[in-house]
Amino acid sequence: MKHSEILFGALRLPVDFVAAAAAFFAAKEIRLNPNWLASYQSPASSFEFTGFEHFVFGAAAGLVIIFALNGLYNMRNRIGFAKEFQKIIFLTAAWLMLIVAFFFFRREFFFSRLAIAYAGILAIIFLTTGRLLIRFLQKTFWKFGFGVVNVIVVGTNPNSTLIAESLKKNSRYRFLGFLEVSSVKTKTAQVIGSLVDFEKIVKEKKIGEIILASRNLPNPKMREILSFCRVNHLDFCFVPDLLEVPQRNVELETIHGIPLIGLRPTPLTGWGRVWKRVFDIVVGIFALVITSPIWILTTLLIKLDSRGPILFTRKDDGSKVVRIGKHGKPLWFIKFRSMKAKSDSLRYSKELAEKNTRAGSPLVKIENDPRITRIGKFIRKYSIDELPQILSVLGGSMSLVGPRPHLPEEVAKYKPHHHRLLTIKPGITGLAQVNGRSDLDFEEEYALDAWYIENWSIWLDLKILVKTIGVVLFPSHQE
Repeated sequence: MKHSEILFGALRLPVDFVAAAAAFFAAKEIRLNPNWLASYQSPASSFEFTGFEHFVFGAAAGLVIIFALNGLYNMRNRIGFAKEFQKIIFLTAAWLMLIVAFFFFRREFFFSRLAIAYAGILAIIFLTTGRLLIRFLQKTFWKFGFGVVNVIVVGTNPNSTLIAESLKKNSRYRFLGFLEVSSVKTKTAQVIGSLVDFEKIVKEKKIGEIILASRNLPNPKMREILSFCRVNHLDFCFVPDLLEVPQRNVELETIHGIPLIGLRPTPLTGWGRVWKRVFDIVVGIFALVITSPIWILTTLLIKLDSRGPILFTRKDDGSKVVRIGKHGKPLWFIKFRSMKAKSDSLRYSKELAEKNTRAGSPLVKIENDPRITRIGKFIRKYSIDELPQILSVLGGSMSLVGPRPHLPEEVAKYKPHHHRLLTIKPGITGLAQVNGRSDLDFEEEYALDAWYIENWSIWLDLKILVKTIGVVLFPSHQE
C-alpha cells in the first residue's frame, strides 16, 4: 500500500473529528445569535449548558467511533462518493439519536433542542465537505503521479479487456499492459510480455498491483505468483472462478461489473500498520520506564565483570552490528554486551563451527559458547541483553513483536519463500520465540512467523508480550 494512500486514509479521521466538533460550536453560535435565522427561531434566553466543550469533544469522538465501526476509515476507500454520502447521512442521524438518548437517560436537557438539529445538519455539510476535499487532494496527487499504482493484468480475454478499460479511466491506477499466460500470441494491444518473464517485468516496471484475469493458470504457477507477491508486498487480485476462497485477508470489489477478489499479504497494511505503530510507541515507552532500574544495574555488572563496551554495537573490525530488517534493509542492532570483547570474529571459526547445533540451517547456534561472560550467561538467560532494542522500536526500525531479525549472512542463505519474513518489521519477541525459542529448527520458526504475518492483530501482540514475560521469568533452559 502506498504511503500516500495511508496518509489520505488516516487524514479522514481527524478531519471528521474537527467537522463534528465544529458543527456543534457553529450550532451554538447560530442559536445564540438572534439576528441569524430570525425567521426560523426565537431568541435563546441564555447559554445554560456547563461543560459544553467537554461534551462536544466527547460527541465528536463518538462519531469517529461510529464511522470506524461501519467501515468509513478503510484505507482503500474504493466506494463511490454517492455511497459514502449515504453512509454519512445515515450514521450522523444515528449519532444524533444516541446523543438525544444520552440526555434522556441522564434526565438532563441540552441548552437547546434546536441547536442539536442545527448541529446535525451542519455536521453532514462539514463532514461531506471534508471528505470531498480529501478526495480532491488525493486525485490532484494522482494527476501529478504521486501515489499512483502501476498495475498489470495477467491474461488476455474479454474480462481482462474490460478490466483494463476501467483501469485506464481511474486516475489512481497506471495501467501498463497485459501478460500473456500461454505462448500463443494474441492481437490484443498493450501486451508487454508473457508469464515467463513475470518477475522481471514486475521489478523493472515497479508494479504495485497484479490482477489475474485468466482461469487457465496452473496451480503451481499460481502458488509461485502468490508467494512472489507476498514476499514483495504486492497487492494481488483475481477474477473468482469458484465461490470457495480463503476467508482471511480477503477484499471484494468490482470493476466494470466483474467481481475481483483481492488477497492481502497481511493485515499489517492500512490501519493495521498505523495501530501497530501506535501500540509500539505506547507500550515501548511504558517498557522503557519500567525496566530503567534493570538498565542501570546491568550496566554496572557488565563493567565490573569484564573489559569492553557496555553495549554491543560494533564488530571487531569497527563496523556496525547489523541485522536485516523490513524489505531487506539493514538496521543497526543494539544489545547489552554478553560476550568477551573482540570475540565476535571467532563466530565462524573452525572450533566454534563444530559446536553449531543448527548445521544446515541459515541460523547459527553455538552450544556452550566459550565467548560468553559470566554476566552474559545471566542476561541472555533472562533476555535482558535484548532490552536496548526498545530504542530501535521507538525509532521505528523494529517492532515489539515480529519475526526475529537475522544476520546478513543468514539472510543470504534464505530460500525464496523465506523472504516473506522481511515484509514486516522484525520484533524483539515473536511467536517463534515464545513457542520454543532457539529449540525450533528454522522451517518451524518460519512457519510460526508466517502465520503471525497472516493473522496479526493487536490482541495477538498482547498475548505474545504476556507470554514473553512468562518465558523470560521462567526459562526452561539457558541459551
